Amino acid sequence: MAEKKNVTRKQALQFAINIIRHAVECGITEPDGVAETEVLESMLDQLNKPRKATVSKARLMNENLARALAEKADGEITTKDAVAFGIPEIGTTQKAAAVLRVATELGLFEKVAEGKRVAYRKVIAE
Repeated sequence: MAEKKNVTRKQALQFAINIIRHAVECGITEPDGVAETEVLESMLDQLNKPRKATVSKARLMNENLARALAEKADGEITTKDAVAFGIPEIGTTQKAAAVLRVATELGLFEKVAEGKRVAYRKVIAE
């Protein structure tokens, strides 16, 4: 059985461009392959463009929920405590864990692990 090779679209386009150029240089094909090369180069340029950094809707919602938790929380909380606050969007401990992870990334809470128990301590802004 043949081994599967991982070739990206960028690599395939670059290979095709190089083959056409080589064929034109060696006289194997007519120089009218320039139009095809330009199209392939345009396709390659599109793939090489950097993507815009975007924030997902879920991330924005979790950031807003993290701020809401920070307003309601005093001291140290667990995921169960976060669910108990009664915020409708935080209905499960899994969602609470995701929101508290975002809150930790935002610097609103810090994660405190004591054995198996994981809690989040509110960071007091000075």
